[in-house]
Amino acid sequence: MTTSTPPSINANPAEAPRASSSVPRVSVVMPAFNTAAYIAESIDSVLEQDYPNLELIVVDDGSTDGTVEIIRGYGDQLTLLTQQNQGAAVARNAGIAAATGEYIAFIDSDDIWLPGKITAQVMYMEQHPEIGFTHTHFLSWKPGADGAFPPPSQMAAPKMPVREAPGVVAEGSGWVYNQLLMESLPHTITVMMRRQLVDEVGEFDPQLKRGQDYDYWIRASRLSEYRQLDRVTALYRLHGAGCITKYPDVNYEVEVVQRALARWGRVGPNGEEAPAAAVRRRLGDAWFTFGYHHYWSASPRIARNAFLQSIRQRPLRAKSWAYLGLSALKSVRAPRR
Repeated sequence: MTTSTPPSINANPAEAPRASSSVPRVSVVMPAFNTAAYIAESIDSVLEQDYPNLELIVVDDGSTDGTVEIIRGYGDQLTLLTQQNQGAAVARNAGIAAATGEYIAFIDSDDIWLPGKITAQVMYMEQHPEIGFTHTHFLSWKPGADGAFPPPSQMAAPKMPVREAPGVVAEGSGWVYNQLLMESLPHTITVMMRRQLVDEVGEFDPQLKRGQDYDYWIRASRLSEYRQLDRVTALYRLHGAGCITKYPDVNYEVEVVQRALARWGRVGPNGEEAPAAAVRRRLGDAWFTFGYHHYWSASPRIARNAFLQSIRQRPLRAKSWAYLGLSALKSVRAPRR
């Protein structure tokens, strides 16, 4: 359902039923894995949104820490799906398959949404039916010296109920394929997509242990313009206990970009072409960062190969040559794994 006028949205969820045929349904997909310490806050931040027609689908990815018991405590306020541990991509795909909404939004089980998030994005997208994808600002949420996270109200000032659609950030909007070749612009927990666009893009790729979302946003950018809305809608929790704590042996960032280049090249849907030199610089920098992490995490052989790849893209970067030499020396001394 798309209209040229904003939906009538009651700012107080207690005054309206959760399901309402007068506004489009939003399906919220939340993958969960061993986040018992945080998931209640995440779920509450969704259920307390002021939007009258949403469904929350939580997909537990084989948790072993009591996460499922916490989810079950919410009863019929949400839909719980369970699966063996297969990763976030499979979990998100399962959630999307079960979703009934005209819009799909994503949140992770250790992050939170701020009030008005859903209302703001739906209002904008209902006013702009040609746009299939919106994302917003977010804030990094760090613990204090005592290990406790500050209250969300200290991170972002509470906002009045949404009465009009937010403005647009030009830098993160438009046909952004070429921009995405350079960086992953949207943060997953701020994204809302039309279901029609989700169906056209297809599934998240479970073969990508990291970067499944980056790959997805690139694929979506071939089909729809994006709009970044000028509103902070989410807090991204930094706690160092994510499901992937070891730096991967595969450079998934480079893999995602190279996949896109192999499929579509450097020309976006609007005819804009990314300069070849900029693409080489992008790949060279990504290889350098990958190598740098492995150099300092006692994986000098992986680092050495990464710096070689970086030099192939940016042969005049002296720092890459220096780290190539250091990693080669370090790899000779390191025991084989």
